Amino acid sequence: MELKRTANAGVLLQLDGVRILLDGVCSEVKPYCATPPALRDTLLQDPPDAVAFTHTHPDHYDRLFVCEYSQKSAGPVLGPADVPNSIKEPVSIGNVRILSVSSRHLGKTEPIEHLSYILQGSRTVWFMGDAACDGWLERQNLPKPDVLIAPYSFAMGRGWEITKALKPHLVVLLHLPERGNDPYGLWESVEKTLSGAAQPAVLTPDMAQSVYLR
Repeated sequence: MELKRTANAGVLLQLDGVRILLDGVCSEVKPYCATPPALRDTLLQDPPDAVAFTHTHPDHYDRLFVCEYSQKSAGPVLGPADVPNSIKEPVSIGNVRILSVSSRHLGKTEPIEHLSYILQGSRTVWFMGDAACDGWLERQNLPKPDVLIAPYSFAMGRGWEITKALKPHLVVLLHLPERGNDPYGLWESVEKTLSGAAQPAVLTPDMAQSVYLR
């Protein structure tokens, strides 16, 4: 399995030979970074097998990219109702199944439809988007995650306790700004939580960094 960070809170995931872009193209919403233009172009020149967006906040989503992707590829687009041509039904591509799961957006923003995604293949990956931490322990019908891809809040306070209770082998933290441009002190809060922490292991990939997992 390989994942490459392509956006503020998104990745290009390759699982069992299937390439899925998850919140993988976005605009800049300071202090959070945009997808680099060259990387965005590459994703259109070699389109993934499917794209999925959790919600339509610009730090997670690029409407023009979705339209361009649909012109270049017959691959499915998963997302809430305001994503063009999107579906919410389970999708199977090769040996990988993608399940859309309704979830609550974290924080005190205006109400917005938000989906998270469960990807099942040789490994089970949970992609949280901007989902709130609470509520996931009660979802006994969902397969347990081998890999949890989540925003910084899953490594803070109660969020970290929930993360540990889910028992993933690996946590990939996203939605962190550059270290030199962190007005909210997110890196400090996350590193305080993880200092001396036991399992699970945590990765915080840089923009455009690829991570290979056995």
